[in-house]
Amino acid sequence: MSAPNQVHFQPQPRPIHPSHLNTSSESDSYPNSPSHSLTILNNDYDAFDALLHNIYEKILQDNWFKPAGDADSTGVCLRVDPTSFRCFPYENPRLIPFEEGVRRLNVEVAVKIRSASVHAAVSRTLPSAREILIDSNTRIQIIPDISALGDAEREQCAAFIRSDHTLVVWAFSVDQVIPLWTEFEEKLIKYIWRTRSTPRRDSNTPGFFDPMVSPVLHNTSLPDLPSNIASTVNSAAPSTSALPQYSTTRLSTAAGPFGMEDIDRSAANTMVVNFGFGVMNELDEMEKPVQPKLSKKKKKSTFWSFLSWWKLQTPVASETEKDVSALEEGSESHPEPRQLVLLGPFYAGCGLALTMYFAAAGISNLIEEWVLDGDTRRFGLVVVLPIVAAVSIFFCLQLIGNLSLVLGPVAQYHENSTYYSAQRPRPNAQIDGAARWSETTEALVIRDGVQNGTNIDFTEVEQELKREVRVGGLPHITIQCPVYKESLELTITPSVLSIKKAMQTYARQGGTSSIFICDDGLQIIPEEEKQKRLDFYANHNIGWVARPRHSSAPGGFKRAGKFKKASNMNYGLALSIAMEQQLAKLIADASSPTNSNNSTSSSSSEPRESSRPSTSTSSPYSPSQPRFESIDSIEERALQLAIEQIYQESGTAKKVVDESGKEIQEVVYHRPWAGGARSLRVGEIILIIDADTVVPEDCFRDAAREMGEEGGEEVAIIQHESDVMQVAHHYFENGITHFTRRINKCISYGCANGEVAPFVGHNAFLRWKAVQDASFIDPADGRRKMWSEANVSEDFDLALRLLLKGYTLRWATYSQGGFKEGVSLTVVDELARWQKYAYGCDEIIFNPIIKWWRHGPISKQLREFMQSAAPVHYKIGMSSYMFSYYGIAAATVGSTLNYLLLGLGPDLDRFYLHSFEILLACVVVFPALGNLGFTMLEYRLGHRSIWSSAVENLRWIPFFLFFFGGLSIHLSTAILAHLFSYDMTWGSTGKEVEKSTFWIEVPRIIKNFKLSIIICLMLIAMMVIFTTGVVPFEWQIPGWNWALIIPLSLVIGCHLLLPIVLNPWLMKFSY
Repeated sequence: MSAPNQVHFQPQPRPIHPSHLNTSSESDSYPNSPSHSLTILNNDYDAFDALLHNIYEKILQDNWFKPAGDADSTGVCLRVDPTSFRCFPYENPRLIPFEEGVRRLNVEVAVKIRSASVHAAVSRTLPSAREILIDSNTRIQIIPDISALGDAEREQCAAFIRSDHTLVVWAFSVDQVIPLWTEFEEKLIKYIWRTRSTPRRDSNTPGFFDPMVSPVLHNTSLPDLPSNIASTVNSAAPSTSALPQYSTTRLSTAAGPFGMEDIDRSAANTMVVNFGFGVMNELDEMEKPVQPKLSKKKKKSTFWSFLSWWKLQTPVASETEKDVSALEEGSESHPEPRQLVLLGPFYAGCGLALTMYFAAAGISNLIEEWVLDGDTRRFGLVVVLPIVAAVSIFFCLQLIGNLSLVLGPVAQYHENSTYYSAQRPRPNAQIDGAARWSETTEALVIRDGVQNGTNIDFTEVEQELKREVRVGGLPHITIQCPVYKESLELTITPSVLSIKKAMQTYARQGGTSSIFICDDGLQIIPEEEKQKRLDFYANHNIGWVARPRHSSAPGGFKRAGKFKKASNMNYGLALSIAMEQQLAKLIADASSPTNSNNSTSSSSSEPRESSRPSTSTSSPYSPSQPRFESIDSIEERALQLAIEQIYQESGTAKKVVDESGKEIQEVVYHRPWAGGARSLRVGEIILIIDADTVVPEDCFRDAAREMGEEGGEEVAIIQHESDVMQVAHHYFENGITHFTRRINKCISYGCANGEVAPFVGHNAFLRWKAVQDASFIDPADGRRKMWSEANVSEDFDLALRLLLKGYTLRWATYSQGGFKEGVSLTVVDELARWQKYAYGCDEIIFNPIIKWWRHGPISKQLREFMQSAAPVHYKIGMSSYMFSYYGIAAATVGSTLNYLLLGLGPDLDRFYLHSFEILLACVVVFPALGNLGFTMLEYRLGHRSIWSSAVENLRWIPFFLFFFGGLSIHLSTAILAHLFSYDMTWGSTGKEVEKSTFWIEVPRIIKNFKLSIIICLMLIAMMVIFTTGVVPFEWQIPGWNWALIIPLSLVIGCHLLLPIVLNPWLMKFSY
């Protein structure tokens, strides 16, 4: 005989196809099902049946289901194609509602589970409970019955069903479902054992299926809506709530499961339980107080004790983890006040003073020479002092900074301060707790349009709207990602799957999130790739916006900006805002008693044209498929109306000739594509990422806590330090990886010293309210924009506007490399990136020459920045960074002038600084002192030993010699392109590895480097001519004058060898 808790698995025949069942008994049992699709038996098995049988067999072996009569309501549901699902066991009408719920969830696989642990967990809750807090990082929703499964929070990947005491677990890929349940079962057993005699808790947490607590605006929900509209409100909509407060709970003395309510907990310290997956103490970490253990330090000598300030004693990893666990499980703790560190301002002041000293030394030389010969003409050289000082300030700041790496304090690297976060924010009961809702009445501004000939006149109408405001809980986070033509399989999918893991963690912690993709390539890529992207977006519940392709023809759609990222995100945000306005109007109309009866007929005014392109295969959300239209119809209607609004606003006039030969103006409109209305609603916090990004699994709640803590409302951006996600692993990518990690660590050190955090444009959390507050009216088209389309450095422009509004930017390192970004895979892409930076810096500093007669040479943006209330040390640091590009760009021109001036006129004023002297100073400060300082920094922080760090830094010196030595001409072309208004554009950086050969790379080198090669060949010819008898003797520059030859020869050699020695495919000599 079999054991009573075991069931023998018997394979069942394969289904023929889903069909409709109309038996009266089952139809009466499930009246809410929109369609009764039943899987029919057949012996023709395929791969999907094998997966279904395997998952079901694993379930039985792991004792997921109770045997006997309870097993007929449990099963597995698997998606076999974008439009159909298959259930096992077959021919089970009780699984019809389960399949319909999975269809609405649109997940890859789902399992309905009934077990003793699930039954015990559900039975401990009161009917009003909306979730079960399994542990500090896992909150699982409770839905009343299986019909509400489609409205569940999708990213939690699990939901308890109260009506039949079951659990549904789902996953976005088949291979994840069994490990997902195994991990969850372990947590569930611990939860049941820990709470076996705890009174039942009635939580006031609102459920995701409850339409009366669903925000329909940014953080709002309407009471007293008509029934046909109230059911459509999105329960997972974003929230821009104020700081929350705990809601009151009620305790019940109901008996615990298994009859263990009388167990003496005082004896728990000696009880040990083995549940099959490991031994667990009865009093686990959620209950016992954690005593921080102090590491035993060995007694040191007096000499090392005296120098202990120089190198930090880093905490033991295990102890740090225990401290974090204690904070997570303990009671609420208030954040420590953040201090303003003044080391950064001190170093900036020293660097500026050193720059002024060098300028004064040059003036001193002029005065000494004037005293000797009385010639006052040399004082005309003073006019170049501002240029010399601007270029040399970066050199001086680097000199001071490198000395501080060796001799300055470093303890602040592990401490939180105003512009820097080294430690995770502490748990906050107000933020981490359950959400509540407060009723209020506000004035709502609704935008409407009236047809006026060929134009649409838009007006704003103010209307009072009664609504509920969310006052608690974790905020909704929107992940915004601009993409172009990147590979779906190699680039976009890994990034989305990484984001989905973080979204699942955040959902189980009690928050909500969504992905918002601004797809600039969807209307450009081939039809097959387009369909793959659309299916991928639908399967992962991704909201997306795709604007029309760029056209230079009259009346064509223009994608603004030289770098299209800013205008791409602006377009997506504009559509999202328009959708919110239309959604507010729909709800206001539905709230009106006169309009509630006509809500159904009002839908007839929706735009008839679809928001997405026509496809050959219908998606899971295709209208041809059975679905609950009332779930998201109000948001989909709002999206359709927003698309129509953007379409009407996009009209551009062009001149055409009619049949009579008369020239007339015709208005051309451009329709956007969009989908996933629910995910297009922007939350309180936005995470900006690139298409090639990896994020840590637990990072959303940290951002919510940091922005929600006391004083955190002033934080507009939390920029995380990023590690590198390598894909090619050749020596060029390895070199750029080393450089990127080094730069990021130096930025972390600078921010820890008190410097204002930079915003690099990705892997950063933005406060949506602050971004809106810093928005501006673009004079080019009169529209409100969040990102500047006129600047290549749109991230610096946004950061500057936020600073001028009084917000704070913060750099965070507590993710410890969890955020990863891709780097350039070819030298061409890296040079294009540096050109873009140089062009952007010149945009900020100078106006194009053609505008000098009206606006002057200095740009308005720089004038406002220098006159603003931004910290002085921030102005010094940003100025040194921007002028560093001019220093690199001047290398070729300066070396050539130095060769001619000293070679043809050796008796120059002492005010002139020779190129060889500059070369020696740069070698001392950058390769020598720079590598020494960074090696000491890594050692002092406890990150690496001295020898390993020194070897790592020294072995890349030749790489950077060729790279920085060959940058000059390329940066000069970018700077001159802006000054002379030359149209220079850049595409997106390549993110996939493209294998190449010698015969492919040589033509690419000639094409991309022909300008620098021509200039270098001309300089070589000049040097050869001046050393021969072609010119008169008094004009000759002899070859033994190495002080003139070396600087120019080094520049020429680096430019010629840059595309060769830094090209991995060429250096492999693969033909």
